Amino acid sequence: MKVFIAICLLFVVHSYAYVVKSRDNLLQFRNECVAELQVPENLVEHYKKWEYPNDSVTQCYLKCVFNKFGLFDTTTGFNVEDIHQQLAGVHGEAEHDDAVHAKIESCIDKNEQGSNACEWAYRGAICFFKNNLQLVQQSVTPQA
Repeated sequence: MKVFIAICLLFVVHSYAYVVKSRDNLLQFRNECVAELQVPENLVEHYKKWEYPNDSVTQCYLKCVFNKFGLFDTTTGFNVEDIHQQLAGVHGEAEHDDAVHAKIESCIDKNEQGSNACEWAYRGAICFFKNNLQLVQQSVTPQA
């Protein structure tokens, strides 16, 4: 019985594959996070322009969106491989040893500072946007 359980667990671990999210997902997640956090309209207007001021509402908003994307966990932080796959898109394959992967990895920390989850997510997100905004935007642009 223990062997059966071990095989099942191994199958579950190996069968996990990140599902790339679409622009529709982004819009849905944004709307859900705005509603859940009661984000003021003036901040929403900034977010639509990919502008994220450093305040507690924005920090928690980014945590919420990245969490809904499945890219951030409040215990383990960001998942570099899944972020890279999201940037590569549905038809792309992330090369986990290339320059993009290295840039993503450079934005990841293990929260040695002991920040709250919102600050931790914000710190990583702002770094990703700074280094890869065009890729981030392309990854959620409708494909023709």
